Amino acid sequence: MIKNYQVGEFFLDDFQMELLNNEENTIVIAGAGSGKTLTIVGKINYLLENKIVTPDEILVISFTNASVNDLKKKITSNINIYTFHKLAMMILDKSNYTYTICNPNTLNYLILEELRIMPKIKQKIILKYLNYPYKYSRFLESNEFLSFAKFIETFINLWQTNDSKKENIALPQFKKLEKQILTIIFEIYLKYLNEKHSTQTCDFDDLILTATKRVKDANLHFKYIIIDEFQDTSLIRLNLIKEIIKYTNALIIVVGDDWQSIYRFSGCNISLFINFPKFFNNVKTIKLVNTYRNSTELISLASTFILKNPYQITKNLAAFKTNATPLIFCPYQNKITTFKKVINHLINISNDIMVLGRNNKDIYPYLDNTFNFDGSIIHYQNKEIKYFTVHRSKGLEAEYVIVLNCNNETLGFPNKIENNSLINKLYPDNEIPYAEERRLFYVAITRCKESTFLLYEKSNSSPFIKEIKRITKNKLGNIPCFK
Repeated sequence: MIKNYQVGEFFLDDFQMELLNNEENTIVIAGAGSGKTLTIVGKINYLLENKIVTPDEILVISFTNASVNDLKKKITSNINIYTFHKLAMMILDKSNYTYTICNPNTLNYLILEELRIMPKIKQKIILKYLNYPYKYSRFLESNEFLSFAKFIETFINLWQTNDSKKENIALPQFKKLEKQILTIIFEIYLKYLNEKHSTQTCDFDDLILTATKRVKDANLHFKYIIIDEFQDTSLIRLNLIKEIIKYTNALIIVVGDDWQSIYRFSGCNISLFINFPKFFNNVKTIKLVNTYRNSTELISLASTFILKNPYQITKNLAAFKTNATPLIFCPYQNKITTFKKVINHLINISNDIMVLGRNNKDIYPYLDNTFNFDGSIIHYQNKEIKYFTVHRSKGLEAEYVIVLNCNNETLGFPNKIENNSLINKLYPDNEIPYAEERRLFYVAITRCKESTFLLYEKSNSSPFIKEIKRITKNKLGNIPCFK
């Protein structure tokens, strides 16, 4: 058994080394900044350097194209690294299956169109369900219309990725009005299926479902399957992997952090990560508890915050640096003035700043004509400052982070659209209200290597800000507000 192992300029710690020495089905439970990518790369290098397998016998899967490209840069050998969708396409190509992918916005376009031409009797059902006090024509011009369309899209994504059946609409937990709304959604879903059928196209979920049926014909020879970001896996993706293992007898290694499971709206199911040992035999659990990004104080605050969700795995994370003010509260009366003060302060002490919004458009109300924004970079006084949504920031880090719009609003933080009761009834997750928003906020505040600045309206702070203030008072005393 080896006692140390180097990846690039870094030596793996004792917890990361456990994976190198292990030859079982394995779940690696990571914390924010705990070096999970380093651990994955270390395992792959170890397998290849010791000629345990050849490069083509390793399958690596990650969640996004960006994370796949990041892994490719860090792994010098030419191994198979895919997103789930690219993996499905590879299987279909190997099994000589012809397909055409539809426009990814097809479902969204269809929902908007169907809502606009909805018959009057169904219009009344929608207005009643939403408790909307005005006419349907006014509803079509409102933010509530866009929010309702987004809810339908989320619901259909969950329906597809969890292999749901029409009979679920009749489940006893639904009231009459809810069943009527579900029927409307299901009718839209059927029109979506018909649209794909008539154009002879498929969406990304169809790729995975079809690939699962054709694994046998693809003649795969993998011995190791390594999946990154497994906390963001859906049921149909898990079924694809189980089918591959059925025909290859490959060992599976999954790496993830249930505290950062933030893609439920696209069909991902955190319970698949938490209950991983139920799906595979002889599973070993490894926890990466050393975090190399955050301070001891921030880890303590963030851990207390996230564990208010009862459905999270307890981790005793350890850090190697301290910071008495890991979070800075920034209440404002004028958001542009306060944002500019924070930016001016930070650009004098650092070139590594990241601004995060809960939603794509959160940045615009904070900018005046002294800023220039190109969609991803804020240009200010010859400086370039990165802007991301919190979802897109996952896996990234910066010395200083600014989180915008921490207000008590529908599109604030937490975002109240994501907590729809219909979704929770059909896909119960045994979680408290805003559980996924809580995980998303955890992701936001743990991107920093030094401090995170939280901006919110002085008279309208979000529930998360109030809770963080209570936690910091108990653990650190009152953190001063930014002046």
